[in-house]
Amino acid sequence: MSTRELGPSVLLRDVQVAAGDRVLLDVPRLRIEPGERVAIVGANGAGKSTLLKLIGGLVQASQGQVQVSGRALGPGLAAVERRALRRDTGLLMQGLHLVPRLSARENVLIGALARLRGAHAVRSLFRWYPQDLLAEADAALAALGLGDRGDTWADRLSGGERQKVALARLQLQQPRLLLADEPTSALDPAATQQVCAALMAAVAGPGQTLVTVVHDIDLLPRLATRVIGLASGRLQWDLHIDELTPALLQDLYGPGHETTAEAVSLNPLTIFRLARA
Repeated sequence: MSTRELGPSVLLRDVQVAAGDRVLLDVPRLRIEPGERVAIVGANGAGKSTLLKLIGGLVQASQGQVQVSGRALGPGLAAVERRALRRDTGLLMQGLHLVPRLSARENVLIGALARLRGAHAVRSLFRWYPQDLLAEADAALAALGLGDRGDTWADRLSGGERQKVALARLQLQQPRLLLADEPTSALDPAATQQVCAALMAAVAGPGQTLVTVVHDIDLLPRLATRVIGLASGRLQWDLHIDELTPALLQDLYGPGHETTAEAVSLNPLTIFRLARA
């Protein structure tokens, strides 16, 4: 069966998320197909993280329909379907949720637990893992510059290192849908490039989908081919990255920044960055 026959990775219809009388998110319709690379951008408070958490099942819609990987989210979702959804959805959120007193390698191996069957699944309860998984975990850490940190407890890692461990864990999970909330925040340029490469490697399989909240406009070409602009909880535009212009981005992030005539021959994302500098 093709990925198209499996249906959309994400489908929202007439969705609202509210806190009391305040509407945090209002999305009449959003459809994301398997294999797409989608970035969500907008100013602080635009609703970016709320939208990502809604798709990830961490926030419940006040009204409307939310469908993820062919499953309708909500109280009526059967326990077996909920477990399958957790297995198929990878979350890279600000909290990271590493186990402090496990090593970096063991935290990465947690991502592969749903892949284990029979005796291997039982042995994992005692922290025994197949050699091929151990090698896979070490390779994921090495690709992120943590080849010498596998035996280090998570609570002794720096913030940037913990972020990389959480991403390596997702690579072993092999999710159908990967949701990442500002995955490069607070990272230096070299680490940012490593994380971008690892994110793309984590969704390199057929039909794997990436949805990322992006704070650094310059990273859009590395992470997405489709960009969604949010403001005040509402979709402002939904475009292929080649359709982005400095004017669209400037309107989204607010007034007060003008592009220069000398910059008109540059990439629109670079123009926007220079204008905000």
